[in-house]
Amino acid sequence: MAYRHIVIRRPSKLSTRDEQLVISQEETFRIPLEDIVTITLEEPAITISSALLSKCIEYHVEVIICDKKRMPSGILQPFHQHSRQKVVLETQLGLGKPFKKRIWQQIVIRKLENQARCLELVNKAEDARKIYAISRSVESGDRTNREGYGAKVYFISLFGPNFQRRAENVINIALNYGYSIMRSLVARSLVRYGFSPSLGIFHDSQTNGFNLADDFMEVLRPFIDVTVATYIDEESEWSSEIREKLFAVLNLEAVWKSERLSVTNGVDQMVKSFVSACRQQDSTLLILPELINLHNHTYE
Repeated sequence: MAYRHIVIRRPSKLSTRDEQLVISQEETFRIPLEDIVTITLEEPAITISSALLSKCIEYHVEVIICDKKRMPSGILQPFHQHSRQKVVLETQLGLGKPFKKRIWQQIVIRKLENQARCLELVNKAEDARKIYAISRSVESGDRTNREGYGAKVYFISLFGPNFQRRAENVINIALNYGYSIMRSLVARSLVRYGFSPSLGIFHDSQTNGFNLADDFMEVLRPFIDVTVATYIDEESEWSSEIREKLFAVLNLEAVWKSERLSVTNGVDQMVKSFVSACRQQDSTLLILPELINLHNHTYE
């Protein structure tokens, strides 16, 4: 099972040989393609062979391209390779509103629970209790917008009363970077299982090609939030060290219906469970992650 996330931050030539990624810098490094989940290109002075790009598609390796500010700006994904692509698309198009509302209710509840757990991990237990209370009042489809109300309480508790989500500062830069990485991971898994990422459960913007990915990454946002709150403050400078901390979130251990998995492998289980939920029209089959700590998962 793939588990490695490769970030290239120095001038390099990337190619492939013997089913491996070959990274040529002052030294040459080789990594089996079957072990890789994503390759992120942060350095502008990188050349990459078309043969490697083709192999990345074959091995479902997602290539993430960054802009001049080293923020993710695009991804390379395969054309649909699922064996029953049309069946999956028809399933998506046929999902009824009651089912979608129940799925969204579960996502919002788990997002709020993970936000509460995030506050507990940064020693704000009293504020966490408020978020837990909000999570218990979420209705089907989140009709009363508990998610939005919870977000106001949550971000003020986490980053202080003067925090504004749209402000230009290192905390928001870090949040946006981390969310972009997580979104890419979810989109990769959705495509692998044949879903069209543009057809969402709750998100339905006509200009967004990743509505479904945005639905499912909601439960994963607190994993980024707790990392930012733990390691970054307003005096921090945007750096490669911060970006490394955010990439490390993909290897954090979480609980996925009593099973401990990394975020990377757990996302696959989440999307796989969504397949079952859609087929049986049973929202209770959906498996969502529980934030437990900031420990990396150990692969055995």
